[in-house]
Amino acid sequence: MSTNHLIRRPSIALLAFFLVATTVAFAPPPLPARAATTDLLISEYIEGSSFNKAIEIYNGTGATVDLSTYSLELYSNGAATASQSVGLSGVLSDDDVYVVAHASADPAILTVTDLQSSSVANFNGDDSVVLRNSGVVVDAFGQIGVDPGTQWGPEGTGLGADETLVRKAGVC
Repeated sequence: MSTNHLIRRPSIALLAFFLVATTVAFAPPPLPARAATTDLLISEYIEGSSFNKAIEIYNGTGATVDLSTYSLELYSNGAATASQSVGLSGVLSDDDVYVVAHASADPAILTVTDLQSSSVANFNGDDSVVLRNSGVVVDAFGQIGVDPGTQWGPEGTGLGADETLVRKAGVC
């Protein structure tokens, strides 16, 4: 038999080595470790022009959470008591978000909204938004009973008025 018609095939071991080496060489870098949170938290605050306002709530607890014990409250202009409140409903899977937005927000916001509320999602840059679980504060934007003026932090710092604020990834 002539050797011109033989095809040399690499060994199975060599193929396995090549596949593992290629997978390791081209694998994406691992994501940074994320500590599980003990409760839900406000992960994004959108205070845009007109009615373009929304709050994103994140579940990093490691389990699905029943939202029926949660509420979102609005404390307007430094008030010590809530001016508006809305109860949440449904369930929120681990590593998922729940979005509450003003009912008259831009359609791009409303397409990702879980709950439309013209009351609690009617905040300005100087209002506080509080997330409660069974009446206990679990997270907040702003400070209850404090009126910071036009926004939280010095003007131009991006702390409330006409801003979108996203919680740092290292927090959760």
